[in-house]
Amino acid sequence: MIPESKLVKSEITIRELALPEEVKLTRKSLIRWLALSMGLISPNESRRLLLDILEVLFYFHIKKEAPTTKQIMDKITEFGGKKSTEKAVYYHLLKLKDGGFITRKKGQYYLGDGEWKQMNEVFRDFYNRQTTPAFGKINEAFEKLDSVYNL
Repeated sequence: MIPESKLVKSEITIRELALPEEVKLTRKSLIRWLALSMGLISPNESRRLLLDILEVLFYFHIKKEAPTTKQIMDKITEFGGKKSTEKAVYYHLLKLKDGGFITRKKGQYYLGDGEWKQMNEVFRDFYNRQTTPAFGKINEAFEKLDSVYNL
């Protein structure tokens, strides 16, 4: 038996969602929609901290600034988010970093690999970096399967 869980190197979720006009009306609803479509939150997610962090990261990226954890926490409060502990904020930043969504260099956070691209390009590049090797291995498995059936 193959220990499947040991084979999983990473996992990505992309959801195709309707984008109704009411979602486009507020910044918060757009952030939630983006997080849901990119698989960063689950449907019916009630916790807000990750959404607050994403909002702040998007803000700083558009401004072409790389914030520190403290700057992120300050901006969350400024944007009306619930005051949170540094540990909780750092936990979510670490999860985003481990997932490859953000990069940390010298205590500052950047979307993607740290290049100042349009946000849609940052995330398209992220997903391409994740899917290219996965599709390469899937292709290799199909080729092997083809050769097994064509003996």
